[in-house]
Amino acid sequence: MEWLFPASLMITMAAAGGLHRLLRRPTSPSMYRACFLASLGLTAPVWFWLHLAGRVSLPGSLLALAGGFVGGVALTSSSVGLVEDNAPPSPRVREKVLAYHAFGNLEYPPPRRYKRAFDVTLASLGLAATLPLWPVIAFAIWIEEPGPIFFTKNSVGRGGVTFRQLKFRSMTRDAERFTGPVSSTAHDPRTLRCGRFLRRWHLDELPELVNVLGGTMSLVGPRPLRTVLVQQYLEEVPGFAERHCVKPGIACIAQVEKSRMPPAERLRKDRTYIRRMGAGLDLQLLWRAVATTVRGTRSQS
Repeated sequence: MEWLFPASLMITMAAAGGLHRLLRRPTSPSMYRACFLASLGLTAPVWFWLHLAGRVSLPGSLLALAGGFVGGVALTSSSVGLVEDNAPPSPRVREKVLAYHAFGNLEYPPPRRYKRAFDVTLASLGLAATLPLWPVIAFAIWIEEPGPIFFTKNSVGRGGVTFRQLKFRSMTRDAERFTGPVSSTAHDPRTLRCGRFLRRWHLDELPELVNVLGGTMSLVGPRPLRTVLVQQYLEEVPGFAERHCVKPGIACIAQVEKSRMPPAERLRKDRTYIRRMGAGLDLQLLWRAVATTVRGTRSQS
């Protein structure tokens, strides 16, 4: 049964190589999906026969499916990468954002003793509990649009430092090719069909648990925003840099109340959190984040 995984993987790879030689041009990511489906078509009768003969169980069939999928992902990753790095800000933009924080007379609250242990413990438990969903989500993204599985937002963290915020890709690849950096809307046509489901249940944010474990984010804190947009808000909203006096978080007051919010209103909510920050409030906000996600009651305005 162990041979099914490498066999399906090699069939997918061989199909891609044959297609490349037949077309005499670079193979597009969408053609890799065809190679994966072709490998399923070629091996499915074998699985079925072996299953009837009692030589392959359901886990064995899943191994074969996984092998073909891994082969397809490996092929697309070799051409377009596994992670889409979305519009990294120029050094000039990063320097301007850092300057606002360096010369803004900001007061950084002392680290709360509970905070790091709280983050690491709950993020580890959350990662372990949701890890079985990761291959399912990856498969849904890749089968709809072969390409990168993950997506990084270049966002502003504590002290104005840009960091890579990791997410599952929920939009078409290179979605800002014609628009430049813009905020996503509630019914953005660039969103993948599976992406709408991921966003509804916030499953696209699961990889942010890796950011929490790495120390660039916290479970609770001001929601991180893209560096290119933060530069604009710093120029338009006095004191906007104050929200970066603590680590950004997955859940925050603004996030549990509305999906989208003007920067001035967001700043007011984040100031409230920073002023009242504590273990009790963090637990309350995490619970509200889960409850509003399940009920779907968060305002879209």
